[in-house]
Amino acid sequence: MNLAVGQATGIPTRETLLERARAIAPDLAKERTAANERRDIAPEVIARIDRAGLFNILKPRAFGGYEMDPRVFHEIQNIFAEHCMSTAWVYGVLSIQVFILALLDPRAQRDIWGDGGETVLACSSFFPKGKVEVVPGGYRVTGQWPFASGSSFCRWATIGSHVPSPDPDAPPIWKLFIVPAEDYTLVDTWRTFGLRATGSNDVRVDGAFVPEHRTWDIAPGLMVAPDNGGPPLYRLPWLYMFTSCISNLSIGAGRGAIRAFSQSRRDQPQRPGAFGVDSAPLAVARATAEIEAADLMIRTHVGLMLDHVAAGTSMSEADGLLYRTQLCGVLRRITAVVDELMLLTGGRGIDDEGPLTRTWLDLCAARHHPGNSPESNELTVGAQLMAEM
Repeated sequence: MNLAVGQATGIPTRETLLERARAIAPDLAKERTAANERRDIAPEVIARIDRAGLFNILKPRAFGGYEMDPRVFHEIQNIFAEHCMSTAWVYGVLSIQVFILALLDPRAQRDIWGDGGETVLACSSFFPKGKVEVVPGGYRVTGQWPFASGSSFCRWATIGSHVPSPDPDAPPIWKLFIVPAEDYTLVDTWRTFGLRATGSNDVRVDGAFVPEHRTWDIAPGLMVAPDNGGPPLYRLPWLYMFTSCISNLSIGAGRGAIRAFSQSRRDQPQRPGAFGVDSAPLAVARATAEIEAADLMIRTHVGLMLDHVAAGTSMSEADGLLYRTQLCGVLRRITAVVDELMLLTGGRGIDDEGPLTRTWLDLCAARHHPGNSPESNELTVGAQLMAEM
């Protein structure tokens, strides 16, 4: 199944959107050093992405979006990642947050997007932190939430916390709260060795009231959701979609690393290694194979899930766990092959402006995100497989 790729009136085609992304991408590389120094993306970069309509790919048509196949979003994120991984990260997180907002009560969507005439972005920090008090009509929320990537450009924040379950014997409910910018402040905390330009600062909320309709009980998000009569796009597993925005970009980053490495070898040929064999072609071949396999895997996952959506069939929990486990391992595997290239750059490869330095550091930072850690899923999948044998 392919969701809309541009057939509807007023919706650009996939090819048009990719062309727009390619037109922006070279400037990202030129801006990258300055962005890292300011620890944030330039407002003009975000404005160009907005003018190109690229934040609309996963947005509901009811609010001016395109409601497109997510694989178009993945392609665009990788175009950006080839040139600047921080920009690709911010673009990915803010775009997937649009997808998450589309799961909310329609009243909340209207609060955020109004008539859909302009782009309104939301940052997020799902960590269950802070203090929540149940009050008439909603909740009173207080606390500080970390890692709100792209928060400089947002008018809303989605933050997570635990609230008591109505059942005293049940565990607390993990809930999301949607807060407007006038009810929170940004705290400058983002000082890192990688992904420096993502502006992933803290969000602080001091006793803001959040109405019930602007909250969402976090669902497991591993499998295709039941048909509720809404747009089919939003039946895709939200947890897979969210994880994809922080793992998929390693594909583009890896491609950019191969290009930069190959160019550096042409400019400064190296002597063969042990036994007279130049190990660079072997490393490039291994890296290319890993990167393109990851791209094919994610495309296949999304296609299979969309097939379930189209057929109205259920997706097994086993498949949901397997897909997420595979997805969570993508960034680490690609980081490993880029690390192999990094070791072959020679002594000057460790310079701040070395051909792979920034991409390598960004990948190393990205693998710290819990969404790029497959171990918890591997334990569950492994235990199930062993039980079936």
